[in-house]
Amino acid sequence: MKHPDPWLKLVAAARRAPAEEVAVLPVGFATRVAAQGLAQRREPADVLGLWAWRALAFALLVMVSSAAVSYPTLAATAAADDDLDDPVADLVAQL
Repeated sequence: MKHPDPWLKLVAAARRAPAEEVAVLPVGFATRVAAQGLAQRREPADVLGLWAWRALAFALLVMVSSAAVSYPTLAATAAADDDLDDPVADLVAQL
């Protein structure tokens, strides 16, 4: 039993199909479609996303400002840590 190729069946069916006329679009159709596609519609998720970006910007501002305010304290502490005794170095020096 011979199985026909599905592609050949589709091609034969397409050849038997009647030719259709090209549909003419109404005047201004493309302009209306483009205008609707470019129209900005705000959905609730978009507004929430806008607030999320603003909250992220505020959080970054708070983080940078707190780092700038605490930098002198951290720098002074780091300088004071250099003056502390190192017990490991003392132990190695005694050996």
